[in-house]
Amino acid sequence: MVDSSVRTVNYLQLRNVLSRLNNLDNYYNKDELMEKLETLEDSLKLCGHLTIALKEDLSLEELSSLYTVAVMLLLLGDLELLSVRLELLNECFNYADMLKPTMIDFVTRELLDNFKFAARLEENNKDYDYMLYLLTALPHMITASETGKMISLGLLRAFISELSNPESDIIMHIYRNISEIWQMIKPLKVDVIVIEWSLCKIYTLVKSFGLILATAALNTNNAALKQAGYRGFELPQVETQIEISEWFKTLRNKMNDKNKTEKTKSIFMLVRFIDFNILSSLAEAANEVASETGNDPPAS
Repeated sequence: MVDSSVRTVNYLQLRNVLSRLNNLDNYYNKDELMEKLETLEDSLKLCGHLTIALKEDLSLEELSSLYTVAVMLLLLGDLELLSVRLELLNECFNYADMLKPTMIDFVTRELLDNFKFAARLEENNKDYDYMLYLLTALPHMITASETGKMISLGLLRAFISELSNPESDIIMHIYRNISEIWQMIKPLKVDVIVIEWSLCKIYTLVKSFGLILATAALNTNNAALKQAGYRGFELPQVETQIEISEWFKTLRNKMNDKNKTEKTKSIFMLVRFIDFNILSSLAEAANEVASETGNDPPAS
């Protein structure tokens, strides 16, 4: 959607991340990989090793490392045989029920740490670049399993927290509800964002909130997560919905005004994303609730 928003990893990043995942040493020859992991064929061999590893009784630490490698393999720039890497990702996220909050928190922290490390290996990297890598993979993680969905929501929450307040310290990486996410975004000044933030950074914030909205509040297929004890899979109170809509409408309008001057496809696509994935989604959800209750929908 936005130039450079879709990120792929390279073999150097993959090799360097593998070098720090010592708990996977039993499942492949690390020294051999460090020398030879540079082609699609090499990556497919690694997929084979990891598939065999998934037949073992893995610890939380080992499985967390497998998640990292599976996501990185998916993000390799070569699209050939992508189905093999997608299959590995799905097998990893369906290996076991990982829905305990402490497990979700641990895996989320590990993914954040490993992708921050990978992003720093690139020249001229930005603080939010690691988010762009993960945002590319998250739609696949969300649909892979309920475990993948909860980890994804924890990652998205972490993104928004860091973008809105880099000094914030998250105690537990667990998604709670839309209202909590909104409280992170609410203090941000739209004028500051439009003037001082890069387009890619704005996209990261908007995409993260849009994915949370679609995955948690607007997705009717979250019964298993509710049964596991998680909450927050509904829209907030009407007053909060209106606040969210107004904030994103202001951002949308100011970006649209900016596009009248700059006339770039990237800004145009960002405006359309806000229109369809946030504003329209919130309006449609409000209309559905109003029709069910017999009340008039809130004014937009």
